[in-house]
Amino acid sequence: MCLGFLHMTPSLISLFHFATKRVSPKVRSFVTVLAMLTLAASRSQSAVAISAPGSGLTARVDEASGVYEVALHHPARRFAGHLAAPMTDAVVSRGSDTVGAYREIRFAWRDGATPMTGRIRLYNGKPLALFAEMCDAAVETPPAPFPDFTKLPADLHVFSYRQETFAPPQFEANDTSTPWLLFDGRANALVISPASHFMVASLFGDGRSRIASGMNNRLRNLPAGFTQQTLLAFGQGINRAWALWGCTLTALEGATRPGDDADDVLKYLGYWTDNGATYYYNYDTNLGYAGTLESLVERYRREQIPIHYLQLDSWWYYKSFNGPDGQPGGTKAPQLPEGEWNRYGGLLEYKAPPFLFTDGLAAFQKTIGLPLVTHNRWIDPASPYHQKYKISGLAAVDPRWWDHITDYLKSCGVATYEQDWLDRIYKYSPPFSSTPDTAEMFLDDMARACRERSLTMQYCMPYPCHFLQGSRYENLTTIRVSDDRFQPAHWNNFLYTSRLAAALGIWPWVDVFMSGETNNLLLATLSAGPVGIGDAIGRENKANLLKAVRADGVIVKPDAPIVPLDRSYLADARGIQSPLIAGTFTDHDGLKTGYVFAFNRSRTDDEEMRFAPADLGLSGPVYVYDWFAGAARHLTSSRLFSAALKPQAAAFYLVAPVGKSGIAFLGDRGKFVSTGSQRIASMRDTPGQLTVGVLFATNENSVVLHGYAARAPKVTAQNGGAGAVNYDAATRYFTVELKPDPASAPTDSGGDPVRRVTAIFR
Repeated sequence: MCLGFLHMTPSLISLFHFATKRVSPKVRSFVTVLAMLTLAASRSQSAVAISAPGSGLTARVDEASGVYEVALHHPARRFAGHLAAPMTDAVVSRGSDTVGAYREIRFAWRDGATPMTGRIRLYNGKPLALFAEMCDAAVETPPAPFPDFTKLPADLHVFSYRQETFAPPQFEANDTSTPWLLFDGRANALVISPASHFMVASLFGDGRSRIASGMNNRLRNLPAGFTQQTLLAFGQGINRAWALWGCTLTALEGATRPGDDADDVLKYLGYWTDNGATYYYNYDTNLGYAGTLESLVERYRREQIPIHYLQLDSWWYYKSFNGPDGQPGGTKAPQLPEGEWNRYGGLLEYKAPPFLFTDGLAAFQKTIGLPLVTHNRWIDPASPYHQKYKISGLAAVDPRWWDHITDYLKSCGVATYEQDWLDRIYKYSPPFSSTPDTAEMFLDDMARACRERSLTMQYCMPYPCHFLQGSRYENLTTIRVSDDRFQPAHWNNFLYTSRLAAALGIWPWVDVFMSGETNNLLLATLSAGPVGIGDAIGRENKANLLKAVRADGVIVKPDAPIVPLDRSYLADARGIQSPLIAGTFTDHDGLKTGYVFAFNRSRTDDEEMRFAPADLGLSGPVYVYDWFAGAARHLTSSRLFSAALKPQAAAFYLVAPVGKSGIAFLGDRGKFVSTGSQRIASMRDTPGQLTVGVLFATNENSVVLHGYAARAPKVTAQNGGAGAVNYDAATRYFTVELKPDPASAPTDSGGDPVRRVTAIFR
């Protein structure tokens, strides 16, 4: 008898028991067993499961109970929840989208009176799960979250970003924080976040007893067809999980992320006048504001300090006295003349006052001959813009307003628009959280208007949702990830929040600092984002700046932003007092060089820092080179490197593999990121020979290359000359000076004229 063809309900089982009351015990036992087996078969028929080849995941739903789950095979992890009502019409299908080929389960249920459709999608070859729920009818309030996991692994640590200014990190999770990272003691990790409607979505729970994804409770009036998605990305390694999550999210959006030289702010050294800079609401009263900045630019040209743009902060336009909360503020700089420019409050008119720029902003820009980066904040309730344009709360949601201000910016030589105070704009514009599309309209129109005029954008004071939403816009190149005026107190949050920006392909900006602050300059360079200074005229440290940039102002940077190593996540999650260790790299056709920054966060105790070269993806023998001490240690990639750090002290290391050539190449001795592609254009490593392409700005005469080798290498050069090799047999350290041929014609490298010399080490 095939039980699979029977469908016995509990009431039918009761009927069997009633009908067999007077039969023999053997018959009654047989019928009871038959009923139980039939019920089990019935339940198994209501369960539907899928697995995608190579994903390591299985998804399962049970129609009768409403239970759904995603299970990871290695290590074994199960995340399960249940709907408040049974499912119906569960079907399995295959397809492909912008992420790749997938298998999915679709099903229906009712959320109260609202018909709903859901799906769980798994991707071939990728440990990803994509959940979606769709309202099949219009609803006033959001449906229950889906997924809503209440069966979770018990041994996971939790990390997330708070819904606060600059998205500060925390080793816990709470409602509205996003995305969430969960990981075990071996750094096996899961990242979960909304995958659509970022500005009104929310996660719920604590990451330990509940993980739920849905819409914030203030949202109202969802149309029929409204669909919300949630992405789960698993990884054997915390940073691997972050990277997979980020590239998947941008792929779902069909977004193309900008390169690390996409605009002047990313590519070159610049000068900033924001909070913490010398000329933030400050100028030489004998010269005026414009005259002070003109004098600064003239000096920098004379001293050959190669800045390529100038940022104008909130001082340059008309403002009110009132803060975003409506409370009265005051004059920003009482020692300077009063005026609508010299106020704390919201935007009145986005235009340069004649008091600051006598001949207008466009004339000033032509005088200095540098592109501008211009700041903006919230729109004040007293602004006349309310009479002309649609304003929601503190923000313009009218494409005509964005066209108006970006036309003005374009005419004034502005290259990048900086939108500041994003947190307050969101907080004090209620429709941003209560309607499905108002916040998106604000950001969509900003991006569109800037894109149509070839302006790039920078976000400042963002919430986590701004990072996610911003990943949709190719012309959003940079985002602030730490508080005003970069300093050691901000390093921790800068590094952890850079992980969020980096995952989404937005380049992190540390904020302004002074050129003589070596560690701040170093971290800005390692961020792979902007490097911007705010020194007083005559206080610049050119020699320090040239550790970060070429003589033409091009930043020599790593391939990716520096982010905390997995071992730092593990230590911080366990509450172990230890230095924060972060890393990045350059990669020349598989020849990878690591860069490690560590700092002791304790104010009172010495701490031991430890890392393995394998943490950076390196294998085989390496040299770990202390950049500041000028000394190295040779070890295998699996061995731990350790060093003691005094309270509040920092250290910086290069980790160079010993290649097939027998050489551990450290690159340009004078640069922080000594193998950055802006200096070392190529590296080809073969048995017994290393061939390196070196780029020189046209005003550079030489560089010193260095590294380690078992024997003194012989060095020759093409299109230039190589000096004598200095070699220390005891340490195996070598240096050699390389010079370009001044008669060789410059070539173009990303729009900059350079001379290229090929150095051959044998």
